[in-house]
Amino acid sequence: MRYLYSEYDSPIATDYYYEARHISNDNFPQVHSHAHNFYEIYMYLSGSCRLSVEDSMYDVKKGDIVIIPPYTIHQLHQKEPNTLPYVRMYMYITEACLKSFQFNEHSLLHSLGLAKDNKRYHFTINDENEYNNIRLCMENVYFNQKRDFYGKELLNRSYILQIMSLMSKNIVNELKPHGIIHSNPLIENIIAYINSSYTDDISLDSLTDMFYTNKSTLSREFKDYTSHTIHNYLVMKRISVAKQEMAEGTPPSQVYLLTGFKDYSTFYRTFQRTEGMSPKDYFIRVTNTGEE
Repeated sequence: MRYLYSEYDSPIATDYYYEARHISNDNFPQVHSHAHNFYEIYMYLSGSCRLSVEDSMYDVKKGDIVIIPPYTIHQLHQKEPNTLPYVRMYMYITEACLKSFQFNEHSLLHSLGLAKDNKRYHFTINDENEYNNIRLCMENVYFNQKRDFYGKELLNRSYILQIMSLMSKNIVNELKPHGIIHSNPLIENIIAYINSSYTDDISLDSLTDMFYTNKSTLSREFKDYTSHTIHNYLVMKRISVAKQEMAEGTPPSQVYLLTGFKDYSTFYRTFQRTEGMSPKDYFIRVTNTGEE
């Protein structure tokens, strides 16, 4: 197992990796739709923004935490012009790192799996003390990244355990829909369709026929909502699923058949272009095997 402590080292699901960040922007940043190889735990602190995860849009406020699973497409959206700086904290953490906290029957991944299975990403921490404790622990992990002292890793692990234990408690107690808003039902429905039918032969023509709209309107509104063309979003979804399948042990020679690519050569070229490595090289990294 590789032990990584920076996103710039390109961590994958099987790496031991975590990283915390505290970011403030006077002007709202443009962040296109994207997905990670790891969990993102997002804490909104101030400003004004919306966060879309797959086909759901959330109007986030103080006290909210959004948990984004690996390979899940998400994007920031500006809610409205705001004079306050946009401030947030977030922590990246891999499944391999979370598994290292396993003891007896207790697993931090259990509650995260429940949330993912229920397509729940948005949680409100109503207990102010618990929210502040999560924030303080995340801040400590963030500040410790710039320090070097004996026992830092053990201390960071204690902070992570507190964060995830409190999050798990809230997930289990609050698995019910809330917080979802609908800013563009047409595009949200199309995204939901792509996310569930990415193996189908989806095109702009087929979507306009299915959703009774015209090409120019659909193309413009989809690009405004996601910052991607429909084709690029479909490719991003297929590649995200392909990475997840390979992380779970499915070889590249079979993955392309499960993700909507017409042939292996198209899958190979697309994966190489988007990920900067071949499917085989990625498979070897996530499974520690040379077999394809």
